[in-house]
Amino acid sequence: MDYDHIKNYLDKIKTILFSKEENYKIVSSVIEHNLSIKIETKFIQIKPPFIYIKASPLIRNEILIHKDKILKEISLMSPESNFKDIK
Repeated sequence: MDYDHIKNYLDKIKTILFSKEENYKIVSSVIEHNLSIKIETKFIQIKPPFIYIKASPLIRNEILIHKDKILKEISLMSPESNFKDIK
């Protein structure tokens, strides 16, 4: 039997899953680079075009103050992602 169609499908799913995981790591590293605050990926939720951060109000306010800078850096690191806002 020929299983190439299954292999192609699984490769497609694999790239989608790893790209999502990579986006979480990029967002976390950009926030850490700009604010020196480590946000774990489990507290980041991505629903394009928005990024949701679950953190204390103090940390969220710091992130929102530097939102433009963070979004620009994310777009430079990951050009295929087009995030519009951080909430």
